Amino acid sequence: MNLQALIIDDEPLARARLRTLLERDGCVDVVGEAAHAVQALRLVAELSPDLLFVDVRMPGQSGLQLLEQLDPSRQPVVIFTTAYPDYALAAFDVFAADYLLKPLDGDRVLRAINRARRIIQGGRRATPQRPHAYRELMAVPVREEILFVKVPQIDWILAERNYSRLFCAPASYLLRESLQSIERSLDPAAFIRVHRSAMVNLDRVRKLVSMSETVSSIQLSTGATVPLGPAYRSRLEEVLGKKL
Repeated sequence: MNLQALIIDDEPLARARLRTLLERDGCVDVVGEAAHAVQALRLVAELSPDLLFVDVRMPGQSGLQLLEQLDPSRQPVVIFTTAYPDYALAAFDVFAADYLLKPLDGDRVLRAINRARRIIQGGRRATPQRPHAYRELMAVPVREEILFVKVPQIDWILAERNYSRLFCAPASYLLRESLQSIERSLDPAAFIRVHRSAMVNLDRVRKLVSMSETVSSIQLSTGATVPLGPAYRSRLEEVLGKKL
């Protein structure tokens, strides 16, 4: 039996593109379309769809704000469709079964539908997770998908202008978020700023290497070398509980 789906997106071309992909796959019946949250709320109440395809950024209320107004006990399974990778973690905190980046790919949409079908057939709905004091995952765009990197797997982080590069040996990933923003979201007992452009995972710190009286670097257990700024040395000593 086909799933009954509602498409919620303020862009007519985006709605048409998704409808075409769904009709081509033939496993979903689109029972309605909405261009904004108010219209979507009315259609959800009237049609009781199994599945919602929701854009994140829309005029008025966002897709995330829309979901906050739905009854969790009766909420359809949700798949986000968006051009913005930044909201992936927030999306999975509010019931999302999947998070698709535009332009949409037919195979990727089909995989998301299959995931939603398993959730529905299993008799369970995704439920919001309890908020955490510190971030546990990083959502990184990789081609047309989102890769979730567990924070403890990160060795160190390097600022690259308004972006940040996550080093997880042997790979690295570029995240569209500033180092300052990331620093505020991480547990200071686990990650510490050691340079104006670098943070390290304290579990990876192996030793301090001094090149001169004023120039030092930190060697990690992975073999990577991270600069240690003079202004950050005392904080590192405080956290480690010893003089370096």
